[in-house]
Amino acid sequence: MQPSQTGLLDKISKTIGLNEVEPQQLEVNEPPEDRGNRLCVSVSDIHLTDGTVGFQNLSDTTWNAFYETIKQRCIRYHINELVLVIDGDIIDMIRSSKWAAHEPPIYPWERHRKEAFSAVVHDIIRDIVENQHANFFKWLRELESKLKQESQLSNIKARIVLIIGNHDKELFCVQEALNYFYETALGQNVKEISETERKTLGRMYGDESMFMDLNQAPYLPFYYGDTGFRFFTTHGQWRDEANSRSIKAQGSRPGWKAADGWQIETWQQLKFSPFFEPCFGDSVASGVLSTFIYKTKKRLNEINTHDPYLESILDELDLYRPTYGAINRILVEADRMRAQNKEERVIFIIENTIYNCVIDWLSWDFTYQSSPPIRRFGLKLAKRILKFMASVGHRLKIKSIAALMHTLAFFASMKQLGVKLSTMRKFPSFLPIYRHYNFQIHGEGHTHQPLQEELNIGMDRPTTYINFGTWRDQILTRKKQGYRRRGVLRTLFILDIINYNEETKQEMPRTFDYFVEDIVHWSDAKDAMNQTNQSEPRT
Repeated sequence: MQPSQTGLLDKISKTIGLNEVEPQQLEVNEPPEDRGNRLCVSVSDIHLTDGTVGFQNLSDTTWNAFYETIKQRCIRYHINELVLVIDGDIIDMIRSSKWAAHEPPIYPWERHRKEAFSAVVHDIIRDIVENQHANFFKWLRELESKLKQESQLSNIKARIVLIIGNHDKELFCVQEALNYFYETALGQNVKEISETERKTLGRMYGDESMFMDLNQAPYLPFYYGDTGFRFFTTHGQWRDEANSRSIKAQGSRPGWKAADGWQIETWQQLKFSPFFEPCFGDSVASGVLSTFIYKTKKRLNEINTHDPYLESILDELDLYRPTYGAINRILVEADRMRAQNKEERVIFIIENTIYNCVIDWLSWDFTYQSSPPIRRFGLKLAKRILKFMASVGHRLKIKSIAALMHTLAFFASMKQLGVKLSTMRKFPSFLPIYRHYNFQIHGEGHTHQPLQEELNIGMDRPTTYINFGTWRDQILTRKKQGYRRRGVLRTLFILDIINYNEETKQEMPRTFDYFVEDIVHWSDAKDAMNQTNQSEPRT
C-alpha cells in the first residue's frame, strides 16, 4: 500500500472514530507554561565496571569534554533547567570476575545464596563507585554547582535521571547496596527523598506506597517522559528476549514475553519481574565471557606467562558485539599463535578454558530455564555435539565451539540490523493510548547500535526514533581482516526554550528543537597493541 493511501485511510478512520481509544496514564513530567529555558541531554549504556575483566570505560578527559559541551550550550541558550538522562546500564554488575573468583563461585542468577550474593554485589558496587569511577560520580554530584559557578547562570537547576537497564538489576536485589549507591555515588540522602518522588516511582511500578519506607531507597525509574521536551525514553531491554525474562501465566497472574511488547499494566501485576529476575544474557556475559577472562588470566599467571598483547586482547573482549563474537576473536588469536609457533601450553590454556566454560554454561539448569524452547533445543543439541567432538580430538572440539559461536553471533546480529516500522509503531511514545502526551521522540539504548529513524504513523507532529548507542568503545572488524577499536559517542540534545522572536511568539510562544551529536573517535592509544607505552596499530 502506498504511503498516500495509508495516510488517507488514517484520516478516514480518524473522522469516523475508528481510531479512538481510551487514554492511559504514565508518570511523566509536565512542566508549567511559564517555565524558563530548558535543555535535555541524553546518553545511554556507559557500563561503568569494576575493571576486573578489563577496563573499557571512557577516560575522565572524555567526560570533562562532555561537561564543557553541556556548559557551553547552557550558556548559549540561557538555560534555566538542565535534565541529564542516562538511559540504562550506567553501572555494570554483570561483567566482573568477582562472581567466578568467589569461593565457591557464585553467579548473578544464584540469588538464593543470599549471603554470598550480597557480599559480591557490595564488593562490585564499592569498587565501581569509590575506586574505578570516583571522578565520574563526583562530576555527576557536582554538576549543578559546577554549572552555577562556571557558567554565570546562578539560577540554573540540574536534574539527573538514571533509568534502569539490564546490567544493573542485581543492585536492586540488595537494599543496603542500593542505599549505598544513592548516598555515596549520587550524594542523595535516602531519608530526604521526597514523598512526591517516592509516590511517583511507586505509581510507575504499580503501587503508590511501594517506596514509602524512608530508610530504603526506591528503584530507579523504568522510563522517563517529559511533555515539554516531547520526549519519552526507556532502556529497551523489554524488546529483547535474551535480556528480559519470559513469565508464564499462572492462575490469575498474567504471563508476558518480549514478543508481547509494551504492557506496563501487566508488568505492574508481575512487579516488573521480567526485568528484575536474571535472564539468559546474564549467563553469556557473566557465566561464559567474564568467567573465561578471569580463569584464563589466573592460569597464565600460575605458569608465570605475561604476554602484553594477549592480555590486551583479553581485557577488551567485552567490547565485541554481539558477545559471542568475543569468543570467536580469542579463538582466532589462538590459531594465529599456533601458526607463529608460540608456546603450546598457552594456546592449550586458552582453548581448554573456553571449552570448559562453554560446557559449564551448557550444563547449568539456568541456561535452559531462561531460554525459549527453540534456543533450548539448539543448546542441548550443541552440548551433545561438543562432547562428541571432544571425544574425537582437541582440534575438533575447538572448531565445534567456533562454529557454535559463529551461529549464535549470526542470529544475534540479525536482530540488530534495524527496527521495522511495524515494531516502532508499538513503541510507547507512539501508541494511541499515550498520544495525548504528544510525544515526538522515542529514545532507547541497550543495543549499542546508534540509530535514527523518521517515521510516519499518522500523528499530527513528525515523529522520530533515536537509539543512543553506547558511551564506550567497541571492537570492529575491518573490511578485509583485522580489528579496530573505535568509539561512537551519541548524545541527544533537546531544547524547550522561550521564543524571543516578536513576530512569531504570539502564535508560537516556545521553540522546540532537537539534534544528535555523534563523536566518532580513534587514537594511537586506542590502537596500542600492548600496555608498554608503545603505540602501534592493531593487525
